[in-house]
Amino acid sequence: MGPERSVRPLSPSQILLFGAVLAVALVVALFPFFPRQLPVTEGDVVSTDIRSPRDKTFESEALTEQAREEAALAVPPVLTFDPAASSRQLAALSAATDAAAQVRQEQDLSETEKRAKLLGIQELAGLSRGSIDTILALPDDRWRLVADEGERLLSGVMTRSISPDAVDEEQGRLLQDVSADLSADEAELVAGLVRGLIVPTLTVDEEATAEARDVARRNVQPLLQTVSKGQRIIEADQRVDATTAEILREVGLLTPRLRWQHLMSVVVIAVLAAGLMAAYIWLYPTRGIASQRNLLLLAVLIALPVFVAKLYLSLVLPDDSRHFLAYFLPLATAPMLVATLLEARFAIVLGLLQAMLLTFAVVYLPDISLVATIGPVDAVRVLLVYGLGTVVGVFAVQRAERPNQYAAGGLLVGGAALAVLVSLWLLDPDRRSFDFVWMTAAAAVSGPISGLLTAGGVAAVGMLLGVTTRPQLLELAQLNAPLLRRLQDEAPGTFHHSVIVGNLAERAADLVGADALLVRVGCYYHDIGKVLQPGYYIENQMAGDNPHDALDPKSSARIIAAHVLGGAELARKHGLPLGVQAFIPEHHGTRLIPYFYRIASERDPRVDPGMFRYPGPRPQSRETAIVMLADSTEAMVRSSEDRSGERIDVIVEEVLAERLAEGELDECELTLRDMRTIADSFKQTLRGVYHPRIAYPEPTEVERRALIGRFRPGRRAQDGPATSLPPRPAPKSWRAR
Repeated sequence: MGPERSVRPLSPSQILLFGAVLAVALVVALFPFFPRQLPVTEGDVVSTDIRSPRDKTFESEALTEQAREEAALAVPPVLTFDPAASSRQLAALSAATDAAAQVRQEQDLSETEKRAKLLGIQELAGLSRGSIDTILALPDDRWRLVADEGERLLSGVMTRSISPDAVDEEQGRLLQDVSADLSADEAELVAGLVRGLIVPTLTVDEEATAEARDVARRNVQPLLQTVSKGQRIIEADQRVDATTAEILREVGLLTPRLRWQHLMSVVVIAVLAAGLMAAYIWLYPTRGIASQRNLLLLAVLIALPVFVAKLYLSLVLPDDSRHFLAYFLPLATAPMLVATLLEARFAIVLGLLQAMLLTFAVVYLPDISLVATIGPVDAVRVLLVYGLGTVVGVFAVQRAERPNQYAAGGLLVGGAALAVLVSLWLLDPDRRSFDFVWMTAAAAVSGPISGLLTAGGVAAVGMLLGVTTRPQLLELAQLNAPLLRRLQDEAPGTFHHSVIVGNLAERAADLVGADALLVRVGCYYHDIGKVLQPGYYIENQMAGDNPHDALDPKSSARIIAAHVLGGAELARKHGLPLGVQAFIPEHHGTRLIPYFYRIASERDPRVDPGMFRYPGPRPQSRETAIVMLADSTEAMVRSSEDRSGERIDVIVEEVLAERLAEGELDECELTLRDMRTIADSFKQTLRGVYHPRIAYPEPTEVERRALIGRFRPGRRAQDGPATSLPPRPAPKSWRAR
């Protein structure tokens, strides 16, 4: 026997291709892109509190610009003296007094018309009604005195440096500077004439002012803005201003940014995970993933749940509302499918790998999607819920044969998830009683749906992988299946032999940890090719003529070996799973057809043994090897005249030793310990099948009379069929059933 392994190891090129494809698939699955970004812009009103997902210190353009504007505004305008302002205003005053004097001289106007005409003069429009009346009532000499005083007063004011802010002050103290020689009305008139003509003598030098303010702006150093992780950036129902928008942008909440450090982190993790999976498959080959196509499908099966879960978790974490939505995913489905279709050990490795990759994605979320702060508890919770849940689900459904096993597996996954959630909830200082409702809902959804998806996906995924599924085997195990019904009708002896071999091999397979259901079904179909020529096999001849008597040994050997090739073709035609088809050629391996070879050898000692061998291949698995041993052992015991317990033990030992010596078991993984277990199982089962039976004695006279009375002539129909003769007594050689 060869080294203990499940299947032939994959080639290095296959392993490398698988690792490369899986690494690329995981990079795509974990790629630093997340659908959740804050859809807010400056001026929007946010609906929830937004906190910083990281510590960040940066030069704030908004704060710096605001400080520079404040510094520029703090610089007063640069003013220069306007020497022409005085002459312009004195000219305006002279024009106004001349116009007023002319109105005073017009004799053909009434007082009302004069008053209206005076108010029409622009420089006099601001005078009060009393001042207008004073202009009209003053004698000429007093009017000239008023005009001269106004010119003197305005000239004195306009020679001073008056800023725009000081105009009101200068206007307010005019009455104080009016000559005391004037009456109150005349003084008021003078002040009224001059007040409106006082303007700033200092004007803003725009160029000098702009330059001074630019200097002030340049003197302001850039301001740093510091935000701590978890710090509230903006509260709900507040409007986003420029400063807030800048903070959101700097911490990455507004614009998704791909950084090379993030991408490299994903690449390293993806390559490491893919390398570990490739190494596992290389060191521990798994039946069902021996082809390149299956390796590629397996890579998709590993990466796709990670991709879906990463996108989903980025939408529901952090769980600020404490709804535990992150644990509603049925992520135990893929490992449970692998456990059902392939093997539990590989499924556990796959499930734990997926849980660790999801934990990496959760830890990675704050740095990439930056939706909010995610605490370490979330990462631990994801790892334990999906890691332990997967292990429980795998143990529950490995080699599941009935739907209730998938349902039970789903319930156990949900129970494990709930237990983890509750245990971490007890450590949470912010726990609330209503959290238990959401945790229960999460477990009730993720667990049963995992079981349901596993049950529903077994057939589809098994077909894609080319793996024989348990439902297929259970269907084929029904004795009324089409091929088995044909075997019963056309080759009843072969059918009976197949059933006995199935019982013999199934128990042995179960004891050595092989697939007992697959072994039983393989036994039922291993000789299906005999339906093509049933009469050429001794178990179907029913004491009739043997057609081999008319054939030479080589022809007979070809016919006997043909049931292997014919059976394989028949199995392919009827769509039997590959796992079942393997039993047809492998249960004979490359053994000699001993009966006809020995006859031919007696006639010609130089006859080629290769012409009397089955086409093979040798058994490639423990299951087909067990069927080979069971088939040979049952045939040898059946053909033996001595079926005592001691003889059965000897036959079993001889058959197993012979197959071992022939090298027929070199390519399967049976160990010597397995051989001993199989031998003991065969002995016990065959002893039960061929146990001794006692002979029934002759019927007594009382029994015979009773029988004669029961079958007397003329008996009523309802009492049974009428007959005149009792049944003949059983011969002594009959045995009780």
